[in-house]
Amino acid sequence: MNILLVNDDGIDSTRLKFTEKVLSHYGQVTVVAPKVQQSGKSVAISMGSIKFKKHDDYHYAVEGTPADCVTFALYGLNVQPDIVVSGVNNGYNIGVDTMYSGTVGAAMQANYHGYSSIALSADHKGFEIVEQELSHVITHILDHKLYSNEFVLNVNFPKNKFDKSKGIINTKTAFLKYEVYSRIENDTFYIERELITDDIPKDSDRYAIENSYISIAKIKLF
Repeated sequence: MNILLVNDDGIDSTRLKFTEKVLSHYGQVTVVAPKVQQSGKSVAISMGSIKFKKHDDYHYAVEGTPADCVTFALYGLNVQPDIVVSGVNNGYNIGVDTMYSGTVGAAMQANYHGYSSIALSADHKGFEIVEQELSHVITHILDHKLYSNEFVLNVNFPKNKFDKSKGIINTKTAFLKYEVYSRIENDTFYIERELITDDIPKDSDRYAIENSYISIAKIKLF
């Protein structure tokens, strides 16, 4: 199996390196990642040209967005992956955040070009559950042929407060509402947000991570 691995946290991300190590047990992995952190870029692309640095035949750093990494791999390097994996991201990509996420954006770009893709995300406060269970999740997805070029598989691991997951469940993306707080100081705009609803659907991605489940949701580009 040929696997293209991308992310939005950058080529030096320890989570990217761990993900590559796990994926290497399933096939040949080509890593194409941004030179620097590119969170929140969604499916943004660079216009005209994209600079890159070749580390070796299977590792490239791109001066561009996560979506650029996918485009460069497919059409610059002529990588022909059986599956594209994005992540594991440093932070969750659930609900409305899937619209902004560079991790999901890269997977969406792959999906747009006709490739099966998986976006992986986890709590920024800890990585232990991912270290314990990523291999199991990948095996589950491959063995059950959950992936498809018709949608993106958006995978989120449970909150770091749990020692382990209760298992894998199929979920839906819940677009819950947030209260937005902001202030301006010294010509700088600060913004924070807080979830304002306690009515979290039990079939949602947020319910899963808050209750120690690994969430797998299908996201369609259109």
